[in-house]
Amino acid sequence: MRGKVRIFGKRLPVWMVGAGLILATSGAAVGVVLTGQVTGVITATASQALLISAGALSGPAVDAGLFTMSDEGTKFTAGVEINTGDRFNVDLALANASDEELTGELVLVGPSGITLQVREMDDITQNIVRTGPFTWKFRLPVATDTAPDMRITVALADDMPPGFYAIDGTLKQVAQ
Repeated sequence: MRGKVRIFGKRLPVWMVGAGLILATSGAAVGVVLTGQVTGVITATASQALLISAGALSGPAVDAGLFTMSDEGTKFTAGVEINTGDRFNVDLALANASDEELTGELVLVGPSGITLQVREMDDITQNIVRTGPFTWKFRLPVATDTAPDMRITVALADDMPPGFYAIDGTLKQVAQ
């Protein structure tokens, strides 16, 4: 490459202009690193010790249903095709991956007109207390098995039409 470029009235070889641009831009990057600045996006993932290890649907009114959990084991969706005035249960087996007892919060979201009730299935899940219209708090010890620890009962009001109804649930750890 034998071309020349005119810059500020002087003729310079093209290779010299290219090398100058490379040096100028690399110096800018070194300056950012040396001053301790971070630019860009860093993805961070937080995890918790309170997890859903298994879930199932039960009840005599369940014609067809589904239960799905998120990959991280903290959210679920349960849906059932039921008739007017019927009810179904969502049985959750919970896991405590920490080495201490923890306090959890369950938040449920569903269509208006349904009644939600949460209770413990055994002595493992302790002190389930309703703290709001769609929230419950509970304590979970370290040692748990795969038996259902918690039962959510969903009842359809008498004035609601038969059909497919679903609830979404989220578990999270909270301070004691």
